[in-house]
Amino acid sequence: MDRLPFTFCQSSAQYYKWLEEEHPETFERVRRKVKEGRWEIVGGTWVEPDGNMPSGESFVRQFLYGKRYFMEKFGVDVKVAWFPDSFGYAWTLPQIMRKSGMEYFLTQKMLWNDTTAFPYYFFRWTAPDGSSILAHEMVGAYDEKVAEPRVLEQLKLLKARHKIDDLLMLFGEGDHGGGVSEDMVERALEFVEGKKSVEGAFTTSADYLKAATKRLGRKGIPEVDDELYFQFHRGTYTTQARTKRNNRKAECLLEAAEKFATVAHLRGRPYPSAELSEAWQKLLLNQFHDVLPGSSIPEVYRDSQKDFDSIFRTADRVISASLAAVAREVDTSGAGKSVLVFNPLSWSRSGVVEVPAGSIEGFAIVDASGRPVPLQAVDGGKVIFTAEDVPSIGYREYRAVPARPRPRRTSLTCAETRREIRLENRFLAVSVDKGTGLVKSIFEKRSRREVLQSPGGLIQVFEDSPVRGRACVNSRIDAAVFDAWEVFIYQQEGGVKSVDLDRPAEVELVERGPVRARVRARYGYTQEGRPGSTFTQDVILCDESSLVEFRLEADWHTEHRLAKVAFPLAVHSDFTTYEIPYGSITRRNPLSPKATLEERAKYEAPGQKWVDHTAEDGSFGVSLLNDCKYGFDAGNDVVRMTLLRSAGYPFRLRAGFGLPPITDPEGEVTDQGEHSAAYALYPHTAGFREALTARRAYEFNCPMHVVTEPSHGGLLPKARSFISAEPESVVITVAKKAEDSDGLVLRFFETSGKKAVVKINLPGPAERATETDLLERGAAKARVAGARVETRVPGNGVGTLWVEMRRARRPGRDFASNVGAPTYEWMEGITGPVGFAP
Repeated sequence: MDRLPFTFCQSSAQYYKWLEEEHPETFERVRRKVKEGRWEIVGGTWVEPDGNMPSGESFVRQFLYGKRYFMEKFGVDVKVAWFPDSFGYAWTLPQIMRKSGMEYFLTQKMLWNDTTAFPYYFFRWTAPDGSSILAHEMVGAYDEKVAEPRVLEQLKLLKARHKIDDLLMLFGEGDHGGGVSEDMVERALEFVEGKKSVEGAFTTSADYLKAATKRLGRKGIPEVDDELYFQFHRGTYTTQARTKRNNRKAECLLEAAEKFATVAHLRGRPYPSAELSEAWQKLLLNQFHDVLPGSSIPEVYRDSQKDFDSIFRTADRVISASLAAVAREVDTSGAGKSVLVFNPLSWSRSGVVEVPAGSIEGFAIVDASGRPVPLQAVDGGKVIFTAEDVPSIGYREYRAVPARPRPRRTSLTCAETRREIRLENRFLAVSVDKGTGLVKSIFEKRSRREVLQSPGGLIQVFEDSPVRGRACVNSRIDAAVFDAWEVFIYQQEGGVKSVDLDRPAEVELVERGPVRARVRARYGYTQEGRPGSTFTQDVILCDESSLVEFRLEADWHTEHRLAKVAFPLAVHSDFTTYEIPYGSITRRNPLSPKATLEERAKYEAPGQKWVDHTAEDGSFGVSLLNDCKYGFDAGNDVVRMTLLRSAGYPFRLRAGFGLPPITDPEGEVTDQGEHSAAYALYPHTAGFREALTARRAYEFNCPMHVVTEPSHGGLLPKARSFISAEPESVVITVAKKAEDSDGLVLRFFETSGKKAVVKINLPGPAERATETDLLERGAAKARVAGARVETRVPGNGVGTLWVEMRRARRPGRDFASNVGAPTYEWMEGITGPVGFAP
């Protein structure tokens, strides 16, 4: 760059941070090039992430931390969202991009489709809430070599489609190092100096997109109101199952840690900003579009596991310290000791919680009225009970009192015959066939409907060997090259080849207590020339639960195999809905006679915590919840979730990093060894929106936390909600300290598709509140009425509020903006005298 006058662009705040820390002199040279206008910072994200699997909040943090870094270090407000190589893009991303201050979106990946050619190079990409962004699907690749025939070919295609003749070409080595070579720059200079048939200029992507938008005009830009589904790398939703499980767990734990740390902070405890930011940045790094999708070499996943272990330690430490601080302020007076159940979600909920048996040995647990709660001892030295109506982002006290626990009848019953095991509560009756281990019936009592058309919970193992012959529409790149990236089960010679696991080694009733009943089935699978694999699937029904839960433990030792679990549903619809980041999308059954070729290509589709199949009249449906999976298919009323696949690692890429070859055959195959997953069926007597499927999925992924506390006095009552939201279609995902002040930041999204007046109840009176974008930049004032803030959100919209809590009136500790100073202890909505902190 010192010798040749070209313009360079680079994304990913993480790279710049590494450069700043390890090569500060080079970092300063980069800063000078940025000031000269010759180095363009693009993307605005921490890394270039996968486009489907990170949660909505993870995408927000990609932009929040990325854009803040670039503004702080370079004074640059990045405007071009840069996702050239990610494997498809969720429909909700335009909203997240726009509310993060982005104006343009660039990719080239849709050129790689294997079934239909993507029709546009420029389009306005619109999200479900109506937000839109100008998108550019490049005519060429991200690693062009500046060859004149390629330039002319691409100009011709662009002019034919959009009637403009200004082409953006990215040149460089692309993947695996190398950057821009001198000969490429010299070839480009020939265009710039007028030595070629077309004129060229070095520019920035932002300037190009701004100029192209003006040339096209509003009427010349088509609209895409849909996801950008990528028809080529469908295996990335499943490969490297451990990393995907770590990702989901980390996302849920960090959101919970922030909420509980916020509650503790509002009561005077320092907020662990640095710890939580570092943990988030490690998570964002591991959402890179070849790490989370599973398309990296083994060394990457060893590093990744170390990062996740660090994230979990941080989150657990923050949660434990925050809950302990709050517990010390709760009035736990009374006989025995307090068992405080904390709920990280923004609505009141009930559910089964675990307590270490040793902490309550010789005790019974009673509720607020002194009524004994049914207890059940389970494996792992734990006792479980059902905690009822635990307040939103709050807690409820139970008491462990000296007494012998007495069995108490619940609605949960178990019955076993020679042929089946039957589990039943007041919502459901579940029958497990002892011959197959499968669930042969789920009877939903309120509607008096059978949920299954044939046995469910069937694990199927498919042959998944790479097969040559399927290539990109616009190039001759063969899918067989991308073992870790792509699904091949429908390409096997002679048709689909699979084995149904319906001959269990054993089926037994392993839990039959008043709180939970569990049936366990064990299966084996052997592939010739490989060690045997085992699957242990538990079918679980809990008292007072409307879910049929499944717990899977697998010891997986196959090569080029793919495992799914299938649920044939007695619900007819041509459509299935999937959760996507901060929203949902409905896709047509790809086997439908009405399906377009584009819809047929979605035979493996991405989703997140839930998938729902509801009858077309909206009268009845079934949601499939999960705690760590992202790949699904649905056809002819059968919903399947992809559990595992054993592809080969992309070892051909190792040489580019100077790494030695792998000689251990076991080390050449992904995902060998032990895996676990949880999933559940949720039958409901309305559509998924009315049934609050999104809430049930959050509950399934975000457990309640239990703290045992000795008896003492305190300012806080025995049950308390600190933050809650109305209406019930609104989910608060974030409660955290603001990045640049001591204010409170709340983020939420609307799940019903209907615009709503959002009412958020706070732990004390607010001084003022502001609606902000996702980067916490103020936009408009929100209405404040005491301890309630009101704002509006469009259907499927994401909202963010910055709140300043009211300042001190009298000595004490409070939920205030100047935490640590003398403040008044607000106790709104609590009967009895108001107390003051010491």
